[in-house]
Amino acid sequence: MGNDWKNEDDIKAELRVLTDELRTLRHELRNMVAPPKPKNASRAFLHRHSWPAMMKPEVGSAPDSDPPPRSRKKKV
Repeated sequence: MGNDWKNEDDIKAELRVLTDELRTLRHELRNMVAPPKPKNASRAFLHRHSWPAMMKPEVGSAPDSDPPPRSRKKKV
């Protein structure tokens, strides 16, 4: 029977190569399953909000004034 033992330095070198390959594979897998990051950070959460339709300004109101606050109905 032959001697199948490897030199310690060869084992460490092979381990470094395998570790780098594993790191690359993990990175690729993470990019496959992670949701895409938006290019514009201000749009990151738009899908989570339901924005109200723009209200038309009343006649005689200032164009830069804020719309009146929306009232909430209480559940009975």
